[in-house]
Amino acid sequence: MPLTYSIALLLLYVILLVGEFFIPSAGTVGVAAAISALASIAIAFTHSLTAGIVITLFVVIITPLILYLMIQHWPSTAIGRRILNRQPGQLDEPTESRLRSGAKRKELLGRVGIAQTHLMPSGLVVIDGMRLDAVSEGSVIDAGTQVVVISLVAGKIHVRAAGESDIMPEQFQIQRQVESIESSLETMDLDGLEE
Repeated sequence: MPLTYSIALLLLYVILLVGEFFIPSAGTVGVAAAISALASIAIAFTHSLTAGIVITLFVVIITPLILYLMIQHWPSTAIGRRILNRQPGQLDEPTESRLRSGAKRKELLGRVGIAQTHLMPSGLVVIDGMRLDAVSEGSVIDAGTQVVVISLVAGKIHVRAAGESDIMPEQFQIQRQVESIESSLETMDLDGLEE
């Protein structure tokens, strides 16, 4: 068989391999691409040993290159966005990083809310008017207790019972500064200054 058949099948292989990323066929196009590559290699070996080795090396080198380029480019294509269910501006961030309201989950860190149900360890909390699933860190938190968001792990909101410093952080900091000034004044030797 002429070598042109082998080259034509090799070209068909490249087209089918790229097409696998754009045609939702449950792998049928990929199987056709593999068959085309194997047929191209077989025909090349019937022509000559050198042609067979060259075509085989070409397939071995071009396949990972095409796969790498397509995997990098595919999420930004129309079909990639549609299959991944992403909006055009959403490619940089995973969908888990946003709440239903559109706000970013990481903006909840440090926010104070109220436990709507008992958290044993999971339950519902209300933060900024949003009902959210949350997991308590450590102990059971009763319904109606104020909670503070301490971390976000794998899309789950982790909370603990809020202390006085969480509820009014500015007042707590001012109170601590006043206490530290008072304690430093007490340790100073003010009698020595009067003389």
